[in-house]
Amino acid sequence: MAAPVILLVAVFTIYPVGRALYQSTRIESPIFPSRFVGLQNYREVLGGMFFADAAWNTVRFAAVVVPLLIVLGVATALLLNESFVGNALLRVGMLLPWALPATVAGLIWKWLFLDSFGALNAGLYSVGLIDDYIPWLTTPGLAQTAVVVVFIWTQLPLAAVFLLAALQAIPNELYDAAAVDGAGLVERFRMVTLPGIRPMLVIVALYETLMAFTNFDIVYSLTQGGPGTTTTMVTYFTWVESFKKLDFGAGSALAVIIALASLAVILVLVRAIPKGALVEEGA
Repeated sequence: MAAPVILLVAVFTIYPVGRALYQSTRIESPIFPSRFVGLQNYREVLGGMFFADAAWNTVRFAAVVVPLLIVLGVATALLLNESFVGNALLRVGMLLPWALPATVAGLIWKWLFLDSFGALNAGLYSVGLIDDYIPWLTTPGLAQTAVVVVFIWTQLPLAAVFLLAALQAIPNELYDAAAVDGAGLVERFRMVTLPGIRPMLVIVALYETLMAFTNFDIVYSLTQGGPGTTTTMVTYFTWVESFKKLDFGAGSALAVIIALASLAVILVLVRAIPKGALVEEGA
């Protein structure tokens, strides 16, 4: 009975992984004849002048966006957990950024950030906050900030919904008991809310870390890795090697490296979790 599911997993997961591993050990290009080269692709990729920059950009990007998403996700979930007029409409509307394809989101924000006639520059100029248009996407620091903003805009809704579900699963009796014991707002959040949403915080952190490591669509549509290599992530570097340089062997090697790095991050985060954090007590 499990055979159909196992077959689907094999076709859509095991085969692509095996194919990538096989291709990463070969010269695979329409320009050169195919041949086995062992670990040569890995050595060339890891020793290349652009890989270190791309890897550093990726790690720095993840180190910025994941904590911000967790903090903003908790704050948004706490807001949506309150009763106020328009709460239901806000919950539905906030899902729109997540529902949009990442490429579409990148293009929308590109029109906002464009240096010469972008909506953001036009708005700031019209109200007198700037005297000249700001080159958002052609200044290294500003381009990095733009990618961070768009990524958080697209990922925050899902993180907030997950955390909202965790908040609503906390029994109200725990808050009542804490209030009776004299706990203030901060103490109730620290002693009741955080322990209650801790398993979901772990899940959100893992998911957003993987999304940050594999972020490609936003970079491709917003900055194309520029200016220079300022916003070039390892995933974009993989695309360049595969589809611009037509070096599918090197692209596959990079894909394997990304997968191994993601697996290492998952193992580190999971091992750092206190025992029993992901399961109910007594389960």
